[in-house]
Amino acid sequence: MKISLFLLSFFVVCSVLAYGQMAIPTPISRELTPVRGHYKALASISPKPGYINKGLDSVKFPFDKAMAEEVLSLKPHYLRAVSLDDLRVPAPPANSSEQTRAELDYLLALQHNRSAEDVRSSLYMSNVHESPGDVGQTIGYWVGLQQLPMTDTLFANVSRDADFFLWSIKFRYCRPRPYMLDARIHDLEESRAASYPGGHVTYAYIYAYIYQELAPQFTDLFIQKAYAMAHARELIGVHYPSDSEGSRVLARTLVNLLFQNEQFLRDFEKARQEWVSKKYR
Repeated sequence: MKISLFLLSFFVVCSVLAYGQMAIPTPISRELTPVRGHYKALASISPKPGYINKGLDSVKFPFDKAMAEEVLSLKPHYLRAVSLDDLRVPAPPANSSEQTRAELDYLLALQHNRSAEDVRSSLYMSNVHESPGDVGQTIGYWVGLQQLPMTDTLFANVSRDADFFLWSIKFRYCRPRPYMLDARIHDLEESRAASYPGGHVTYAYIYAYIYQELAPQFTDLFIQKAYAMAHARELIGVHYPSDSEGSRVLARTLVNLLFQNEQFLRDFEKARQEWVSKKYR
């Protein structure tokens, strides 16, 4: 009898341990979907300097050393072993390139054709942050407000990683904002940092790619919202299309690296279980 109880207890303990190990998601690495639309058309144009006045290549967004030291003093939470060069995010096109000129012309066309409602909705999208609880409610995973401490903690930690690499790239290139290269572009938002890559769009895609793993059946909705954020930032004249595309590349790279990180995977599983437990049935 004692032997049977011992074996039963041993089996239960082993099952629990096995379940705990199985509960940790398998590392993933998703391919970046091909560039498309106006991003594809503009990316096909030469990014090399010299199409117009080469003097434009000396124009940089002002580098704030004190700001750089402050924002980069907070190191990544998960990706501590990753360097900036590991990300392999492409450099933006030269200011004097044919591509940049085409991008500026595209922004001027958007500016000419945008309506008051276009501006209102784009500025609104740029300034409203949806919490994980809001997102879950939007897709019908739960009704009413939900407290999601595990998910909130996960995204706070991810933001720390994203901030470090996003700002590092901004300070590396100091790409001027569009209005700095063409005074006809009316920047509808005060820009306090370099243009490349776009912060709003980087985060929009990072969130989309992580929500994709929490609620896979709504992947199309999450990606569409990130794409809409990119268009909104271009419409109000604060970013070039290549900023948006660079943001998409950066976001996919960072999320792939996160899903190779054991600490992140454990935290992600806690968030996933939280979503499962609160899901409307």
